Amino acid sequence: MKSAMKKIPLVVALFALGAVWGSAPVWAEPAALKQPVLISASTLEGGKFDASTLKGKVVMVYYWSTSCAVCRSHLAELRTNLAGWKNKPFALVTVNVDADAAQWRAYEYIAGQTQTVRPISVWESKGASGKLPITLVTDTAGIVKYRYEGRIAPESWDSVAELLP
Repeated sequence: MKSAMKKIPLVVALFALGAVWGSAPVWAEPAALKQPVLISASTLEGGKFDASTLKGKVVMVYYWSTSCAVCRSHLAELRTNLAGWKNKPFALVTVNVDADAAQWRAYEYIAGQTQTVRPISVWESKGASGKLPITLVTDTAGIVKYRYEGRIAPESWDSVAELLP
């Protein structure tokens, strides 16, 4: 089931989500964030994730953990949609929140050997507690339109597709 989100720019939403992991994410108006809380995300190659590369795209940000069976099983569905929208301005960013990056890197190594469609994969070093997976979907202007906890219902994919130009 989809739930409407306040309109928060993607970068602010990522910073806010990274700052408030706990039993449930808490959302703040962008004006309330005097200084952005920087998310410490690393790419598989060890570089820093740059959200500005997503400008002009519909973006799905998927927070997950290798210890979460629902999270792992949902990745195949996400990759299928990514493949279907390969000619559209769409990006899938999977943000792993394991406490130790080694498990994430091992998972991504195996996935890289068996899967041709790959999302943008990053690791957020703060780890997480609370209910996973969490998914944010933005429009091409970077405004968060939808937020999901747990599995994304099949009919919700139509709402994501409607954001694509």
